[in-house]
Amino acid sequence: MNRKQRRAAQTGPAAGEAETSRLFVEAARQQHQGRLNEAARLYKQVLALAPDHAEACNNLGCVFLAQGKLKEARARFAQALALVPQLFDDFASVCALLVAVNPTLGEGMKRAAATWPQRLPARELMGPSGAAAIAADPLLAQVLESTMVRDIGLERLLTCLRRELLGIAVAAGDRIDEAVLVSCCGLARQCFINEYVFATTPEETEQVARLEQALIAALAQGGHISPLGLAALAMYAPLHALPQAQALLERSWPRPVDGVVTQQVREPGEELQLRPSIARLTAIEDDVSLLVRQQYEEHPYPRWVHAAVAPAPMTLNEHLRRQFPTAAFEPLATSDDLEILVAGCGTGRHPIEVARQYRGARILAIDLSLASLCYAKRKTPPALATQIEYGQADILKSAAIGRTFDLIEVSGVLHHLAEPLAGWRALLALLRRGGFMHVGLYSELARREIAAARAFIAEKGYRPTADGIRECRQELLNSPLKGVAKAGDFFGTSECRDLLFHVQERRMTIPEIKSFLADNGLRFIGFEFAPQMLQHYRSIFGGDGAMRDLDRWHAFEMENPDTFAGMYQFWVQKS
Repeated sequence: MNRKQRRAAQTGPAAGEAETSRLFVEAARQQHQGRLNEAARLYKQVLALAPDHAEACNNLGCVFLAQGKLKEARARFAQALALVPQLFDDFASVCALLVAVNPTLGEGMKRAAATWPQRLPARELMGPSGAAAIAADPLLAQVLESTMVRDIGLERLLTCLRRELLGIAVAAGDRIDEAVLVSCCGLARQCFINEYVFATTPEETEQVARLEQALIAALAQGGHISPLGLAALAMYAPLHALPQAQALLERSWPRPVDGVVTQQVREPGEELQLRPSIARLTAIEDDVSLLVRQQYEEHPYPRWVHAAVAPAPMTLNEHLRRQFPTAAFEPLATSDDLEILVAGCGTGRHPIEVARQYRGARILAIDLSLASLCYAKRKTPPALATQIEYGQADILKSAAIGRTFDLIEVSGVLHHLAEPLAGWRALLALLRRGGFMHVGLYSELARREIAAARAFIAEKGYRPTADGIRECRQELLNSPLKGVAKAGDFFGTSECRDLLFHVQERRMTIPEIKSFLADNGLRFIGFEFAPQMLQHYRSIFGGDGAMRDLDRWHAFEMENPDTFAGMYQFWVQKS
């Protein structure tokens, strides 16, 4: 090897990765020791070598925040969110971060909340930037495009800003202020994600109706359409609902508006085209199943933008041993070739994350709702398309599938069946001997406040329509039941319908689960929990054997009724 060849070898991809890693480790050390200037210098070197290094972007944002360089911090956090949206899955942390890097936003949230339901002018809320505040904050803009806002204070601030942006758009005609346009587009994308759950005033409804009629006429006649007017309408209603909406794809738009048109016209059109490609695997005849299908056809659930990315695929045996290090279970003989059924896959986030998690996974994902399945298929990354097969099916009729599986994922589904235990048994018939099942069921005790809210809704006669859900949310927030807003599903129309208006909900108790496991030859492996909850349980009951004692878990839940606020999430193995 000559000198030139040696130099090329030393500066190849592996050498570059090693240098990036070395610099990142040193930058993190400097940051930990409080030498922020040096840490910032090193993180910038990392990003010069690897511009897509999300963790370096995030850490550099933290350094800038500690230095009080808020504008620079917002830019770096926005870049990190664009690269890895899962960095910000915890929306409480996201909201705290938004306020930390933009104190004006926090003050605006306080003012909006203090005067609600009055809508303050944007300048009173956000200062000189007014309604264009979204464009001035790249992190806020990125959050609005990437995830559903799950904070009442921020929701109310955005509701006020939306009203003012609508007024500006209606008055502006063909005049375009770039910052206002960007802000309109950011809110339009957020409102499409949450399916227009924000409260509206009668004045807004009238303005939107006039704007919509003007756009319908322009589409019919091939006339001029203001980009700002189009973005303003998209803040209040989905563009794909317009007659001749597909004609919007034939026009040229400013980049922010083109993103809205893609989200609200192009992608829903792709989902419609996918409908013939979804296999119909079973009949759907049960009365409750038909009602549940109708609900999810109208409001596919859950609404999501980005699925989580697993650090590295592992075998199912490895996952279970990591999750339950002392549990007694029989490992699968071959876990690199894994047949998985995701029963009740909804809009696809769950099967996509399962496909990324397990090495050698081949997945059949079924659901009642064709609309949900088409959303799922469109969102499935090309790299996973050969691993995931989608089909329309009723769990109660799942014997007709004619296949068996090593793992069945059925989380958040059985409690929506007419006969949850019958559905559970039907799935067990598809589980191979020694196979595993991951189950999620509603807790009767943990959902007591949700049950009270459902009773309140029935008494008041609210309907599960977009208008009914919007109105109901506002009344709940002013009632003793406002605690339901702690649930993440409170912040979108589909999610709120699933949470509070579902046509079928059957909650369960741990003794019922224990009885079913005994009657059906299932070994309980353990509940899924964050480490701190498990430590709290151990501090009361002691040794690892108690982790699988369902009588003790029942006693623990009776003393700690919010333990299973999400669901009972647990693993079992078929004997």
